[in-house]
Amino acid sequence: MGRALTFSDSRIIDLLKERFVPVAANINMLQRQDDEEGRFLRLVAWQGRFGLSFEEAKVRMADPEHKECHQGQFAVTTEGELLGSRHTRDPNLLLEVLEKALENWEHRATQREASRIGEVEGRDLRFSWHYPEDGLVLHLGCTDLPRQVDLRPEDWPRGSHNQDYVWITREEMLSIVPEGMKVGDAFPMYGPVARRLIRYHFLDSVRGETSAWPLEALGDTEMMLTVTGATPDRMEVRLTGHARLMEQGEWCGRKRNDGICCLIQERGYDAQMLGYLTFDRRKRRFSRFDLTVAGARWGGTTFNMRYNDVEPAPLGIAFTIAGREARDRTPPHASPGRYFEA
Repeated sequence: MGRALTFSDSRIIDLLKERFVPVAANINMLQRQDDEEGRFLRLVAWQGRFGLSFEEAKVRMADPEHKECHQGQFAVTTEGELLGSRHTRDPNLLLEVLEKALENWEHRATQREASRIGEVEGRDLRFSWHYPEDGLVLHLGCTDLPRQVDLRPEDWPRGSHNQDYVWITREEMLSIVPEGMKVGDAFPMYGPVARRLIRYHFLDSVRGETSAWPLEALGDTEMMLTVTGATPDRMEVRLTGHARLMEQGEWCGRKRNDGICCLIQERGYDAQMLGYLTFDRRKRRFSRFDLTVAGARWGGTTFNMRYNDVEPAPLGIAFTIAGREARDRTPPHASPGRYFEA
């Protein structure tokens, strides 16, 4: 939501389109990658977020175990020389950064000639994603649902929403609806898909990112499929279920003025599911996968910005088949190795 407030500003859009090459990246994984992409981000962030010189940052960029957050908005040359940076949701402040970066461009020490950007070599395989071309990709949106009594201030968190993508391989997709099912048959969702959906996507990421549910956080959970229609061409399926998720821990939601954390010690989600699926038997793929999840969430984690909103309140998540635009190839907000082992 914060990024939407910034990058929906027409002045920002026009300037980026005309004078810059915009790039968006998930720094959660990128800042720890031991490859060219990871080193480039660290080179930029050590300058922009931590104030190091270009030469000092080149020394530090090789270390992927720095344990620092490299989030921000950076304007740089293709060689990583910083031209301007800020971490802000205010479009006016970002506009100042971009205009200053254009001034600094005229005095840059690097990229004095046109350069070609090639493919990254030696990618860190721990963080490499491979789009499931012949599988199933879902787009999800999450938001707070209306509350009977809402005492929250009228600010950006109140109207927040977020999105993510779900990746399911072809083998997993074909395991969702077994062969030979007939109208009235009921069966559980294929285990790996059910666990991935629940652990990695039944999350309160409305205001910011949060970690996946550990296996021990899964309490009473059930995801069932019932065949409601069947022809030689397609199969109609209704999805129902529930999930009660709860984890205890210690999350520093936000530091007070005295430097002490507003400690959060529990998070949870008690949700009901309802969905409708259509499987095309001839094309061997889903033509519909609409799922809604709704229930009460509570608590929070360090980066999901719930430090002042920890009491139970309704949260909704909706899934549907993703489109075919370039943005719809965005990987899920997760680590690829763990994601497919859920």
